Amino acid sequence: MERRSFIKSSSLAAGAFIHPLAFHSKENKIQLAIVGTGWWGTDLLLTDALASGHFEIVGLCDVNSQALDKAANVCIQAVGKKPQLFSDYKAMYELTGLEAVAIATPTHWHALQFIDACNKGLHVFLEKPISYDIREGQAMLAAHRTARNIVCVDFPRLKADTNNQVKDFIESGEAGKILQVQANIHSREGVLEEKEIPDFVDFDTFCGPAPYVKYLCNPNGTLCNWRGIFELSRGIMADWGIHYIHNARQVLGLDLPTQVAAIGGNTKNIMATNPDHLDVKFDFNGLPVCWTHKSWGYTSPNPDHNIGVYYFGEKATIFAGDLGWEVYPTGGTEVIKHGDVRFTPNKPGVMEIYQGMMVGLFNDFAKAVQQDDNGLVSTNFEEAFKTTSSIIYGDMAYRAGSLLQIDTDSMDIKNHQAAHQRLKRAYRAPYKHPYA
Repeated sequence: MERRSFIKSSSLAAGAFIHPLAFHSKENKIQLAIVGTGWWGTDLLLTDALASGHFEIVGLCDVNSQALDKAANVCIQAVGKKPQLFSDYKAMYELTGLEAVAIATPTHWHALQFIDACNKGLHVFLEKPISYDIREGQAMLAAHRTARNIVCVDFPRLKADTNNQVKDFIESGEAGKILQVQANIHSREGVLEEKEIPDFVDFDTFCGPAPYVKYLCNPNGTLCNWRGIFELSRGIMADWGIHYIHNARQVLGLDLPTQVAAIGGNTKNIMATNPDHLDVKFDFNGLPVCWTHKSWGYTSPNPDHNIGVYYFGEKATIFAGDLGWEVYPTGGTEVIKHGDVRFTPNKPGVMEIYQGMMVGLFNDFAKAVQQDDNGLVSTNFEEAFKTTSSIIYGDMAYRAGSLLQIDTDSMDIKNHQAAHQRLKRAYRAPYKHPYA
């Protein structure tokens, strides 16, 4: 299933959550602004923040004027009020009474927008991955620790109970010692082609601190598909697969990988600069955690397992999807099923479950802000930093074509000088990298 179909479904489902009875009194609402009003920022974050009933949307910012107008209309239809609109996020951060921001821009913009929010004392709901490079993440972590603001990172799958159930099963000893983990996504993503830049998009600002790149879109689209462009994103593993690496880290209590190796490339989507197939092996202190994706329609021998995580134990193998998990005992006895492991967002009722997870994240974020307690969010910044760093090292290993050894204290790469230099990429003038 292409992700565009998934998002279209989610947009329709989001409407079910927007109704007048869902909202609390204005006096108790947190003043929230949103940076990035594309399909995710509008159809998911905006609608779900409103549906939680805890937020008043006071500002919207985007360099795409059409997307900005669409988001404004969502607010008008939902609450009868139009937020202030901005093309410059720094100007929006100056709004009187602003308490929190949701950052839903492409990955390469996260660091600057997040650090500026911290410096303003704003609480942040942040999209994953948290940063484009390792040094950005370290600078963001330092800014967060100085500001001591509330930060919730968007890992909604933690709001389902699947990970907790798998964690409890493993800790019970019924699966035996976990010897290896494998996470995978096999999903058709389509191809990219270069198109003219629409007059309603300020593409120079869109590229921001990243290099100015070709304007690549899906064949039937007009908006830049930045997830396929290496200078703006690190591809499928960073955008979608990061959820499953994060799941594995949370289930097994993993820290940072000490070694990473990878191999991959492009065999179909040759216009993209991120790989359309990739295999990565992370070494988490002796535990191999493997990642694989294929974006050109590969179907695994068990198509129900196209998206999810395997935990290979001495006594049993577990496969965990988003909304269910299965146990395959080593002795070959009957499979034990809990829920549905398949990724089926078009199935009646399923998208409402995903929407409920997102609303749950905003509920947690609001409660954390109200009580000034980062312990109340589902994923704090430190954990998101570790998961993001893991997938960045995976992409770096692929591009280096070499095993990378990592110093988990300094985040340095110990054995490959060229890769080590790429821990911090050069910013395009006049932007300045935040890591000193």
